[in-house]
Amino acid sequence: MTRFDPHRIRSGDEPMHARSPLRMRLTMALIGLASALGGVAFFLTQHATGWVIACAVIGVLALADTLLVVHHIRQGPHYQPGRDIPPYRPVEEPEDYPPPREPLSQRTREQVYLAMMGTCLALVVLAWTVVRLFSPGLAVAMSVVAAFIPPFAVMVANSRGRNW
Repeated sequence: MTRFDPHRIRSGDEPMHARSPLRMRLTMALIGLASALGGVAFFLTQHATGWVIACAVIGVLALADTLLVVHHIRQGPHYQPGRDIPPYRPVEEPEDYPPPREPLSQRTREQVYLAMMGTCLALVVLAWTVVRLFSPGLAVAMSVVAAFIPPFAVMVANSRGRNW
């Protein structure tokens, strides 16, 4: 949808008060629930207890999400707005709100990004050249930690000077 789409009413503060497409979320939750139930059934026949438990946990989470979405849909247009529902009013900041900090410069953001990615690379290289010889479990843990760093590094690099 474009910015000037007449069918989409925008309130101007969507990141803070975004309207969730509940029917799509319900469909995805039901697909997750069906997949989890299928996984439980399959892994029960294979006698893989760990996988059965994992699929059961995912199924419980999908069921909880399904029930929450159905509850929100039944609450009416506040949670499931249509074209005839007016937008929410933007949230106004209180007067005693602290002034915004100075945004980070492009150079500072690049330096933080490079430091984070260097840390990620160092963790992976150390994990699989040195640490794996002493503790393979610790090497895997270091790799998992390293896997979480790049998304945050990208957020820092693309922040365009916003306060964070």
